[in-house]
Formats: sequence, C-alpha cells, structure tokens
Amino acid sequence: MKILICSDGMPPAEAAIQLGGLLAEPLKAQIALLGIAETSSDEQSLREALQKQAKSLDGRGISLDIIVQSGEPVRQIVDQTSKNRYDLVVIGARWIGATGHHWRSEKTYEVIKSIQPPVLVAIG
Repeated sequence: MKILICSDGMPPAEAAIQLGGLLAEPLKAQIALLGIAETSSDEQSLREALQKQAKSLDGRGISLDIIVQSGEPVRQIVDQTSKNRYDLVVIGARWIGATGHHWRSEKTYEVIKSIQPPVLVAIG
C-alpha cells in the first residue's frame, strides 16, 4: 500500500502526518510526504520543515520518501497522483466553523474532485 501525505511544512499539517502514520504502521504502507513550495527558492526551507515533521514517524518501521516540488499546490498534487499510484492521499484542513462545509478550503475540495485515489482529510 502507498500513502501520499501532503504537507506545507506548517504546524497544522501535523494532523495529516500523524493520521497517515497511524494508518501506515499496521498496514506496512509506504509513505510519500509531498511538500509544495510556492517558488523554487522556498524548496530548501520546505524540505527542512518536512524532515522535522517526518521525525514523528521515526521508529515505527514506516518506509518514507520526502518529495519537494514548487508550483501551484492543486496542480502539483494532481500531477503527483497521475504519475504514481497511491492507494490513499491524506491532506490537512483547518477547522473554520462548527457546522456544514465550513471546514473545507477551496483547495482541499479541488484536490478531492481532481484526483483518482480516495482522499482522507485530517482536520486540525
């Protein structure tokens, strides 16, 4: 099983990483941690942030690859899932309201509509 976890390197993405790790461990799944920088000059700092976030998965026997790209996030996620087969994509979303569809951002919804693999949204 292969799981793609999308992270912007910021603390709210921790929920997606933790949830993906909880699933990956008993399933012996491979994880690809995808970070997307707005510009190529931001790639190194994003890679460092992803490496710090990935440390929370150390010692669990999880196979992990870190992938850093630059560009528009939705387009990059669509490209990544088109070029590689993933069984599940985990993305984070911020909780904005108490009811209805207020939790989801337009980008999160766009990813859900645009890719083939199922998407698990970690609200944090």
